[in-house]
Amino acid sequence: MELAMKIQMHEDEIKLFSSFLTEADSYFEFGMGGSTILASTLVRKRIHAVDTSAEWVGSVAEQIGRETGREIQLSHIDVGPTGGWGTPTSREHEHRFPSYSKAILNTGFSDYDLCLVDGRFRVACFLEALRYLPLGSVLGMHDYSPRPEYHLVEEFARPIASSRTLSFFVRRPDCNFDNLVGILEEHRSNWA
Repeated sequence: MELAMKIQMHEDEIKLFSSFLTEADSYFEFGMGGSTILASTLVRKRIHAVDTSAEWVGSVAEQIGRETGREIQLSHIDVGPTGGWGTPTSREHEHRFPSYSKAILNTGFSDYDLCLVDGRFRVACFLEALRYLPLGSVLGMHDYSPRPEYHLVEEFARPIASSRTLSFFVRRPDCNFDNLVGILEEHRSNWA
């Protein structure tokens, strides 16, 4: 299928990502774009996604359209002015930054079986989702392998699949939530 908005992933990553999407009933995404549009065609029931750019949210919504047969909720999380790729342009509105990683807590739904972290504040988003979602939910992070600053999530999550820079994880059964919360709070304002 040809998508109007290009997915910013290698074709091998798209293939792996699609294999998880087709198995998902419900999906949450931090950051949105071509991946969200693809999800709207493959996830069975529910898609919720957030982004830091209101304009970008509108573009994605327009591409998806209204008649998908799925519950789709796309939301803008206001972290202040943003530049390229939804990155905050300053720390002037830093008090708003935590609202992005906490967005998954505010959907009224907690049983997502798949979550992709592909926007700002990646470590905080990943750890918040890991803490919130049921054991067995799958979490993906794009651009993971070349960024060692993300690898600390492996203390709490076990890798289960990867292709190029896209990796998928499940929560470790022995996850130390006290340590997780400490690291999560340290990363709430880190927009990497």
